[in-house]
Amino acid sequence: MTFPNTKRLTFGEFSKEDAELLFQLNGNPDVMKYITLGKLMTLSEVKTKSIPRILQSYSHGDEYGIFPARLISTNEYIGWFQFEPDAERENTAEIGWRLKKEFWGNGYATEGAKLLVTLGRQLNTTIVARAMSENKASIRIMEKAGLKFVEEFWGDYEPHSGNPDVLYTIEFK
Repeated sequence: MTFPNTKRLTFGEFSKEDAELLFQLNGNPDVMKYITLGKLMTLSEVKTKSIPRILQSYSHGDEYGIFPARLISTNEYIGWFQFEPDAERENTAEIGWRLKKEFWGNGYATEGAKLLVTLGRQLNTTIVARAMSENKASIRIMEKAGLKFVEEFWGDYEPHSGNPDVLYTIEFK
């Protein structure tokens, strides 16, 4: 995979041995607050659910997948960024991110999201991102990366917050 670096971040690919890295995210209630309403995954669930899902994400081509992010300055793992074909819209890539709490508020998510938007521009594909409407930080990152609000919708997942989700997009076609 030749996923480009940003000024401060470098990216790679997860392997089946990386369950502990993912558990650092999925086992933190603050990180999971706007994903599962804070319901944590066990290390066993990460190994049997998250790892296979992430490894499958690399099957759509070199540009696509869920990529671990590390700081260039220290090589410390900070979380991941997602660039995958969207499951609901043709010729569209969904972007996303999940960072360890200690790295929130440093601009890393915005930096990575802007890189994903640049990749979408290079591939001439529409980009979408979704979030719980309560997740103001992720919505702000979407806006900083250039995405525009499209609609509120009711996501089909559990547990649900009881509020609508939001869809943001940017088109390059």
